[in-house]
Amino acid sequence: MSTPSPECDGASTSLWIVLLTALLTAVAAALLSGQISPFVPEPSRWVRARFHVVLAAALGAGAALLATNPAELIGLAAAAVGCTLLMVIDLAVCRLPDRLVAATLLALVLGFLASAAVGGTWNDWVRALLAGLVLLLGYFALAFIAPAGLGLGDVKFAAVVGVFLGWFSWQHVAIGTLLAFVLNVVVAVAVLLTRCGNRKTDIPFGPWMVAGAVLAVVLL
Repeated sequence: MSTPSPECDGASTSLWIVLLTALLTAVAAALLSGQISPFVPEPSRWVRARFHVVLAAALGAGAALLATNPAELIGLAAAAVGCTLLMVIDLAVCRLPDRLVAATLLALVLGFLASAAVGGTWNDWVRALLAGLVLLLGYFALAFIAPAGLGLGDVKFAAVVGVFLGWFSWQHVAIGTLLAFVLNVVVAVAVLLTRCGNRKTDIPFGPWMVAGAVLAVVLL
């Protein structure tokens, strides 16, 4: 009887880690559904559809594929759950609550800190912090120039996206930021063309910030 090769064993183990992480992040998002209610008082299709649970599973699987050690995985998975809650709230009421943004940012910073301590990748951690600061200040400047386009929630959430993208490279920061604005414009145009809204319709930006960041990681 032939024995499985080490490569097959490794692939099987990796698959189980991905599936388990997806399951745990989905369960965490479901258990934390109560965090959405204070900010979405009226019934929302996004909440009723349990969109955040499905999205948490997808982002959790992505976190498992990206992580190089347990510390990084925990940080990315926790941030994935936080981002899904924030995205649902933003889609429902165009708001990114401070306490959820802060919790998500803390999860990333501490997860990356522990990962840097394990792997000695301190340059990556410092770059992540700098990228978070750069995007925070950049979005603040944009909000000051064009307050109708960005809210303060978007400005604060930019720090989360910056830390995530900065962990990989400055190229990820640039591409991820650009993609967020491109996706937002595409959605705004689609809303107009389908007559689902008009030029005054509020388009939540948070989900496209996350989507742009994810796309940047996938493409690069």
